[in-house]
Amino acid sequence: MPTKSIAVPDTVYDRVQEEAAAEGTTVEQLATQALERDLARRWLDRIGREGDRRRGSMTDAEVEAIVERAVQETRTRS
Repeated sequence: MPTKSIAVPDTVYDRVQEEAAAEGTTVEQLATQALERDLARRWLDRIGREGDRRRGSMTDAEVEAIVERAVQETRTRS
C-alpha cells in the first residue's frame, strides 16, 4: 500500500512513540489506528447530527412508526 507522510509536533510524535512501544506495535500502526478511530467518530457524530436534524420534534414512537411503515413497504415490494 502506498504511504503518505504527515507532520506532527515533536511532542505528539514522542507520545505516539512511547505508546506504540508500550503496546508492542509500530508508530505507523498506532497512528493509523488512531486516525481511523477519530475519522469513524467524526462520521458517527455527523450522522447523529443529521439524524437529529431529520427527526425534528418527533417522539420515539413516531420515529418507530415511520421505520416500521418503511420496512413493511420494502417487504411488500420484494
